Amino acid sequence: MTSEGFLTAQKNFVQSCAAYCLICYLIQVKDRHNGNILLKSDGHLIHIDFGFILSASPKNLGFEKSPFKLTSEFVEVMGGEQSDMFEYFKILILRGLIAARKHHAMIVTLVEIMRSG
Repeated sequence: MTSEGFLTAQKNFVQSCAAYCLICYLIQVKDRHNGNILLKSDGHLIHIDFGFILSASPKNLGFEKSPFKLTSEFVEVMGGEQSDMFEYFKILILRGLIAARKHHAMIVTLVEIMRSG
């Protein structure tokens, strides 16, 4: 992979990681582990197996307390905590939270529908 190809894949990774972190936080998707997070060759993350949403688990077994999965390996792919890409990740998270706040009523309604269904 060329340097340009790597940077494109890294940016795709950061953008998709930020999006999934926000979604996992907002609707409390749990049971995130390496077995249900796929990485495409272009850098995009793909989450599979959404059996545990809104913190629901069979027999109320409980899950991790973290609001989303952001491993040290993910941060390393971004270039480390001091990198421009990690700063970009934080900016994307902030922008996403601001956008979610603007649409909070719709998000709450969606969560209520999911919880009742």
